[in-house]
Amino acid sequence: MAVIAGTETLDAPLDHPREDGEDRTNLIINYLPQAMTDNELYSMFITVGQIVSAKIMRDKSSGYSYGYGFVHYQSPQDASKAIATLNGLQVSNKRIKVSYSRPNTADIKDTNLYVGNVPQGITEEDLQNLFGPYGNILTKKLLRDQGGKVKGIAFIRFSKKSEADAAMADLHGYQLPGASRGLDVKVAEDHGRQKAAFYAGWMVGQ
Repeated sequence: MAVIAGTETLDAPLDHPREDGEDRTNLIINYLPQAMTDNELYSMFITVGQIVSAKIMRDKSSGYSYGYGFVHYQSPQDASKAIATLNGLQVSNKRIKVSYSRPNTADIKDTNLYVGNVPQGITEEDLQNLFGPYGNILTKKLLRDQGGKVKGIAFIRFSKKSEADAAMADLHGYQLPGASRGLDVKVAEDHGRQKAAFYAGWMVGQ
């Protein structure tokens, strides 16, 4: 693993291929606005070169965007150009991150955690402090209703499956101060139906 200025680089999507054999045409785009569609993602990246596919990752039941997606270019040159020109671009209220997708898809599967039974008074900073020690958190979201009240649900997406597994093993059932029940920490995709009802109310309030 590379060491830059004494700091070990995190095992997350990078802005350059780590190995000669790594796929140089498939990109991961992080920090996408919640309202962005696949067509809008495609339209943004087709300006650089020919695209094989462009897809935003969503919850199958509710359609809720996980805030990241993948763009697959026909040529490595166009993918490299997309990183150079679109990484850091301001889109709505987000600044997107464009980087090479890691080739080991198993390592990025099941990295998004559903956190239930989140008590009132908890902030995203509290979530960072609680889950941060387990690894590199790419995105975190605390769901709130129209009045700003915490709905009892949060989502934490880690860089690696091993990090998510460690957090899930340690924090499932963990009782925060002031909570009447322990946290329900599970892989997000396993709870589509359960989340859909919450998403429906949350999205109306956006």
